[in-house]
Amino acid sequence: MNRLRRQTRIPLNARVKLLWTGENGQACFCMAQAVNISESGLRLESDHAVPLRSYVNFQVENSDVQGSASVRSCRHQGMKYCIGLEFTGGLRWESGSGAAQTGRWQ
Repeated sequence: MNRLRRQTRIPLNARVKLLWTGENGQACFCMAQAVNISESGLRLESDHAVPLRSYVNFQVENSDVQGSASVRSCRHQGMKYCIGLEFTGGLRWESGSGAAQTGRWQ
């Protein structure tokens, strides 16, 4: 595990819809690709930037997995944006047998 990381990250291959309120109060959304998941957050890649420190609602496509998170990082990397989300509202991911798809929400 990387010394800077508090929790283990597990690869996750899923499409995620993000929704947030823009600067002018307008509803914004984008689709992103999940890269990995940890107990307290998600790493995503997207064609669109999401404002740092904004709160987003997310839904994992083709599942009932959804929740809210805070955007902790958003940096341009190559042709995409790398977005780091930290779950809010007490949401936590508990890994099952090592694969993110076998974990569960708490």
